[in-house]
Amino acid sequence: MSIRHAARFLLALLLATFVMLAVRAFAFTIYTVPDKGWEPDFHQGDRVIVNKLDRVPVKKHDLIAFTDSAGHVCFVGRVEAVPGNIIHCGGNFYRIPYICCKRCRCPDCKLYEVRIGHRNILVHKHQIIGKVYRLYHFGF
Repeated sequence: MSIRHAARFLLALLLATFVMLAVRAFAFTIYTVPDKGWEPDFHQGDRVIVNKLDRVPVKKHDLIAFTDSAGHVCFVGRVEAVPGNIIHCGGNFYRIPYICCKRCRCPDCKLYEVRIGHRNILVHKHQIIGKVYRLYHFGF
């Protein structure tokens, strides 16, 4: 009887591990802010949850997680401008286009201006992982 209970326990443990890994891979994941370079939005040690299911629509002032252009590093930032908004850069004004370029025929190819700490960058829609929600900050 104890071997049967042990087998059931191991099966339940494997199933729970599989479900947890599937949720982390496809639905939600948790990140820790590594340094002070993300202020004023985040402080070092803040824990954030990324909802990978909630990718669109991205609105101004949303917190999002996104990858670099190579897709290797994850960043967190606040959306400052969406397609159609006018931004100021280097003494000139620019309108963020509704599509990224004239060659691309993809309707989802959009750019967003995102603030990471004290700098702003342009992020393609396909780089967005999901929306970010702050979990807690301990402050030490």
